[in-house]
Amino acid sequence: MITSSMLSFFTNSCQSLKIKSVNRTILEKASGSVEILIPYIHPALYLHWITSCYSMCVVFYGGPDDREALALGDAHDLVTLPSTRLRRWVYMAEAQLVAGVELLTTPNNGSYAYRFGMKPKNVTAICIPQPHTNAGGLYLYRNPLRATTPLYLFQLAFASLLTSGCNFILKPFSQVTIVGQIMGGIIGGPSFIGRIDAFADMVFPISIIHLLETLSSFGIMFYLFLLGVKMDYGMIRSSGSKAWLIGFSTYLFPILLTVPVSLILKRYIKMDHELETSVQCLALLVSSTTFHSVACFLEDLKLLNSELGRLAMSSSMISGGLSYTTLIFAFSARQSQLNGDGFGVWLCIIMSGIAQIIFTRVAIKPILVWMIKQTPEGQPVKEFHHCIIFLLVLGSSLISEITGMHSFFGPMVLGLEVPEGSPLAFTLVDRLDFFFSFVMLPIYFIVCGGRTNLTRVTPHTCLLVELMSLLGFLSKFIGTILPCVFLCDMFLRDAITLSLILNSIGILDIHFYTSANQLKFIDNQCFSVLNTTAMFITGIVSHLVSTLYDPSTRYMAYKRRTIQHSSRKLKLRLLVCVHQEEQVPNIINLLEMSNPTRESPIAVYLLHLIELVGRATPLLVAHQPFKHFDHRPTPIINAFRMYERNNLSIVTLQPFTSIAPYATMHNDICTLALDKRASLIILPFHRQWNTDHTKDISKFRSVNLRVLDKAPCSVGIIIDRGAWRGTKSVLGSWSLFRVGVFFIGGADDREAVAYAMRMSEHPNVTVTLVRFLPLQMTINDHDPNERRMDNDMINEFKVSKVGSEKALYKEEMVVDSVCTCSGIRSMENSFDLILVGRRHEENSPMVYGLNDWMDYPELGFLGDILASEDFTGKVSTLVIQQHSWAAGEESSRRSEDSPSRQDSFLPQVSPNGLKGY
Repeated sequence: MITSSMLSFFTNSCQSLKIKSVNRTILEKASGSVEILIPYIHPALYLHWITSCYSMCVVFYGGPDDREALALGDAHDLVTLPSTRLRRWVYMAEAQLVAGVELLTTPNNGSYAYRFGMKPKNVTAICIPQPHTNAGGLYLYRNPLRATTPLYLFQLAFASLLTSGCNFILKPFSQVTIVGQIMGGIIGGPSFIGRIDAFADMVFPISIIHLLETLSSFGIMFYLFLLGVKMDYGMIRSSGSKAWLIGFSTYLFPILLTVPVSLILKRYIKMDHELETSVQCLALLVSSTTFHSVACFLEDLKLLNSELGRLAMSSSMISGGLSYTTLIFAFSARQSQLNGDGFGVWLCIIMSGIAQIIFTRVAIKPILVWMIKQTPEGQPVKEFHHCIIFLLVLGSSLISEITGMHSFFGPMVLGLEVPEGSPLAFTLVDRLDFFFSFVMLPIYFIVCGGRTNLTRVTPHTCLLVELMSLLGFLSKFIGTILPCVFLCDMFLRDAITLSLILNSIGILDIHFYTSANQLKFIDNQCFSVLNTTAMFITGIVSHLVSTLYDPSTRYMAYKRRTIQHSSRKLKLRLLVCVHQEEQVPNIINLLEMSNPTRESPIAVYLLHLIELVGRATPLLVAHQPFKHFDHRPTPIINAFRMYERNNLSIVTLQPFTSIAPYATMHNDICTLALDKRASLIILPFHRQWNTDHTKDISKFRSVNLRVLDKAPCSVGIIIDRGAWRGTKSVLGSWSLFRVGVFFIGGADDREAVAYAMRMSEHPNVTVTLVRFLPLQMTINDHDPNERRMDNDMINEFKVSKVGSEKALYKEEMVVDSVCTCSGIRSMENSFDLILVGRRHEENSPMVYGLNDWMDYPELGFLGDILASEDFTGKVSTLVIQQHSWAAGEESSRRSEDSPSRQDSFLPQVSPNGLKGY
């Protein structure tokens, strides 16, 4: 081989033409490689610098000349070699031409960073043009997406719209949020839209990829911090034996099955080194279960506080904690291996993580508790405290990175130490959750989608990863269903549903896949297949769970639980729901008017409803006398306990607190009503009247609508227009309350009359029954059987109250619905409380046409009139819906005092007030 020539090129004006001619001749005739040196400093200086380390940059476009330049840069030991490759698109075959060179980022356009493995002093370099921060305005005829700020804003909007659009499309198919988020990321990546060169050059240029990845890491860091804030690891201590059995089996059984299979595949199936390393990690990744994935899955399907949902949450807390610990150990070992360190360094990393946990528990948590104590009750957390927490999150992330743990480890541990359900947790979630969940998190999925390139996945890799994923799914399915059926005595259908729920995959699993890919535990092909498989598995599981499990089916009572069909000599069981303190006086007066006596006492089950904010785990707490609980609504419970003490032996109180999302709060209400065999659920109306204005709380209304649809007993919605907020109270013997019942006909009206008959026995209550009758009765006006039952109820009222001055009956003849409204308005100031039924025959001339003018369908025709803005009376109203007749009642009658299998299957309240499983 001819030795390469080294020529100097000087730009002196007198010699430039001659040297240029010589250079051209040599380039054309040379039998070896030719290099032209263009110096920008005095040549004599090279004699001094050559003894030190010399930096060289190779601009690699492709071809034999560029490869020769790369070889020259590697020829001397004192040379450190960064390289920049300038090209629109890089094919895989082109990248393989240079041995020892690895492409670090997905090729798009512009400049690319490469890592050179030919020398121990490896250097990574990237050439990025000087970016413009601002576009300068549209009128300067510049592309605004060439500037950093508008481009990043466009990327935020694009990611949010893409993931939200996918979720909107998938919502009718009972799909959870994570499915649309993963799908949006894959669609925006190189597998679909990212394959279009013009789109990739404009939206995701290489010059801003580093910023996009940094901001996505920042978003997921704070999201995991909020995840820790919502988690309640105290659930592990309070979990019952059932949750421990299922959780431990769900963790152990998949590992015992997938790890040996991965070793067998590694030994008997031919694969490259990268895939061989990936198979070892795949066994751990597909076997893991995360608590947050299960919690988000249940929340999206509105099963969070269902019976099976609570069991899934407790089980996933145990199995997820074990899985997370296992992966932390594995990732730390892998990091030490990549750095060439031994067991000692790995042990130091683990001990540093444990030390950070202890430090956060001992030193940081007292600061968080101090912040909570410094916040007055009902007041927001101070901005200064928010700043401190923000700095603590960043500091904990920095410490984790310095000590060798992942940068997300510290923020998650810090979030776990925030007292769950506290005002601090509530404020953090309320202020940060929406921004990081719906603005920053889509960027993370877009970045993950950028790493997912299905066009480069080989069939061999795809088959192997899918085999391991299927094995992990089946092993978790079997590991869950076996203890459920054989040890916990669960129905097979419920066990299958629980197994599917624990197989759900969420963002924490995707984060584990990403971390494994960054640590070279799995290659890019395995990550692409895993990410796509997670989307399909969760999509299929969510559809199956929504089909198999409906928590409302267990609310079906096989015995009518109504006031009308309850014996007057038995205890009247009432479930009272309260949202706010303002609703307490009205409900206590209603309880007093229910006339508790020694012969017919009242059992009050008080349920205080609190929205689930600042935690991921719903709670149903049973308050015991002289027991302390952090979330206890003291003023509300004390008011009812005072009423109980004033009515000893005739009123019994058992208070509960439900902390749940409003979307699933009806599950706790219906479950408690079924468990306690209540005859009536009392709910406050969502509209509140004050002295100068009204206030609508739509969340309360959604709870009322779902309870009316699913309740296992009669339901009453009480409308408080301020009649009982003054000094007047039925508790005082001097008060005389006037109760009116508006009767048109139907089961709900008969239930209202039955309740009024009980009230009429109170010494301070008078009852007036007003029956509206059509002036002209037609054959189709009323069902004969319904009319007969209506007459029987009216006759019973007349006979039971004959000769009593406290019970009056009168009839109002009306022509149409207009006369009905006029008759009701004429009596708006005649009563303190009005009882009406909710449902009436729409074709009845007494209410015909009112359906077109209703604002509140949950109140029925008459209740809507009494709650309208045009109604000026201050009277309170109780709208009653009678429990519908249940099929199979005659063949399934049970004793009132003996619990059914459904009742016995309910989770029992543990001594500390939490439901154990």
